[in-house]
Amino acid sequence: MKSIFTLLVIALFAINCSAQSTEFYNFYFEGNALLVKAQYSKAIESYNKALKISQPDYVYFNRGNALFGLKSYKEALDDYNKAIQMNKDYTEAYCQRGLVKSILNDPTSCDDLKKAIKLDSPDAQDAYNSKCKKKSK
Repeated sequence: MKSIFTLLVIALFAINCSAQSTEFYNFYFEGNALLVKAQYSKAIESYNKALKISQPDYVYFNRGNALFGLKSYKEALDDYNKAIQMNKDYTEAYCQRGLVKSILNDPTSCDDLKKAIKLDSPDAQDAYNSKCKKKSK
């Protein structure tokens, strides 16, 4: 009887995890679709719902992009920082954080762009050339 109960608990847990995973991805992909349509506030709402279920680095990154679209640069910076804290090799997050820092006149913006270049970001190279090479002349 104990083994049947244990199996039932495991099965219910697996079903619940699967439902949570599906729900997470529904919110995440909905946020991505809204981000592409430049519906930034709605995208943020979807990402917030996804983050209540799970907190992977890429959701913080994409929410940062939506915040960037709204010109909420300090909040975007927070999300890029969180994504980088979770994944020290998050190339795109370094690039975006460098761009935000540039807008906010943070002197470390070029450091982030250099790090993104080191991690093979062609976008970072273009941004570095336009934003940082001028400063060094």
